[in-house]
Amino acid sequence: PPPPPLVLRERPPIPPPVIASQTVIRRLPGLPVPPRSVIIERLPPPPPRPR
Repeated sequence: PPPPPLVLRERPPIPPPVIASQTVIRRLPGLPVPPRSVIIERLPPPPPRPR
């Protein structure tokens, strides 16, 4: 006898299209690179070292 049809209660995830990933990769080089000073200012101050 043929096997019973599979019943999926949850919809299987849709794989992301390859075109979308390519567009994101193309947009990355276009972003301006922030200077290192800005990145250092965004970091939280280090905890005081006990002496």
